[in-house]
Amino acid sequence: MSTDAATSPPTPGAQPERTALAWQRTALAAATGAAVVGRLALADLGPVAVVVMTASLVMALAAFVLGRRRYLAPHEEPSRRRDGRAPALLALAVLAIGVTELVALLSR
Repeated sequence: MSTDAATSPPTPGAQPERTALAWQRTALAAATGAAVVGRLALADLGPVAVVVMTASLVMALAAFVLGRRRYLAPHEEPSRRRDGRAPALLALAVLAIGVTELVALLSR
């Protein structure tokens, strides 16, 4: 008797852990980028750079937590659903970092 791949639960393995680690690396890279750009743009933009980079750091931290929670949770847990929050937060953080640096470069 064969089992249907669509109805059988996935076998536990290292894939969720690798994916969670990839999300962590990506979120940490975004946080590092926010800190570096914030420091470089501080002279040109002042408090605006601090506010934008703090928001970017918070979004990167939230993506870190959401990615870790999603991929390290048991398969049947509701937090495993794909809602797109972590990718959206990372995209917004990177966009904010890029726009801040572009404004700082144009203001020189």
